[in-house]
Amino acid sequence: YAVQEVAETKLATVMQQRMGATDAEIQSIKDLASAQQEIGVIGDEVQLSGAQQIATFLNEKASLETLIPAMNNLLAQQKGLNATQEDAVNIGNLIGKALQGNYGALKRVGISFTDAQAQMIKYGTESQRAATIAQVITDNVGQMNQRLAENDAGKAKQLANAFGELKAKIGSVI
Repeated sequence: YAVQEVAETKLATVMQQRMGATDAEIQSIKDLASAQQEIGVIGDEVQLSGAQQIATFLNEKASLETLIPAMNNLLAQQKGLNATQEDAVNIGNLIGKALQGNYGALKRVGISFTDAQAQMIKYGTESQRAATIAQVITDNVGQMNQRLAENDAGKAKQLANAFGELKAKIGSVI
């Protein structure tokens, strides 16, 4: 519960500072992370850590919503079933640097861009840059988060994530 609460607090603080986000907007990001956890292997507390890091580079909640599934796919591709909050922050930084036009950081982890995509990332609006980065990551690693959940090890990870959610709910009551 404490780990979840810290991740949620960090996300809320950054979203309020950077985006002027309302409680409902913050809740929608937490709901997205929960939905992503149900279809994949990346726990929501891990996602929230990455999301708060990406949010430090953004001004629009919609851009964050676009990037979270792509972040999860890259995280799953890079770290498999063992992604940590620290790993998510690192991936969030790579995505954040790309949002600022420094897509070389993503290239170093094997993500390739076309010239047109590189230009869009350099000169597009925030939402265009976010959509392009999400598409580029998906083009390179596919729906890795969801695909890993389809094998036995992934199903076991989903069960562990569900048990973690149960423990967090119990912790919140205590």
